[in-house]
Amino acid sequence: MTARQGIASANGALRPVASLQLRDGATVTLSRIVAPLAAGHALAVASAIVGMDPWRRYGFPPERLTSFLSPSDETTPRYLMCSGEDVAGLMAVKRNWMFGSYLNILAVLPAYQGRGIGSAALDWLEATARANGDRNQFVVTSAFNSGGLKLYTRHGFTPIAEMPGLIADGETEILLRKRLA
Repeated sequence: MTARQGIASANGALRPVASLQLRDGATVTLSRIVAPLAAGHALAVASAIVGMDPWRRYGFPPERLTSFLSPSDETTPRYLMCSGEDVAGLMAVKRNWMFGSYLNILAVLPAYQGRGIGSAALDWLEATARANGDRNQFVVTSAFNSGGLKLYTRHGFTPIAEMPGLIADGETEILLRKRLA
């Protein structure tokens, strides 16, 4: 099974929360994970993600990311982004973190990159945070992740701290903040 096969019909595991409008006029469905995904689906999505940087560079095994593909409580929602029956990406958030929210993971699978899915997800996340009265949004990205840094700064995030060795010796992570208030 691959990450692109039949996930949208995950037998009640997903609850659609938004339709993300992309630059080309297409839409991607953002769905909250509300029940366990079939083991094959979760492992396929996790395997696709760890095949991309920064996870590949850090050598993360797929099993380490499967926890992000499980239902969670209201303060740590996890979402799949789907194009039809195919998984396009994953997003996980921590709410009520330093007077706002922390974007724990945003991963758009390679076949869907460059279409504006990450931007649409960030726009939705900001609108949700503002509706919740959040003052801030935070995200951490690897210093070598130039695409991620570009995306986040384009969306108003500002680097506020460097964290050498957070994930691996010899690598630096960057904490970014977006003020909403």
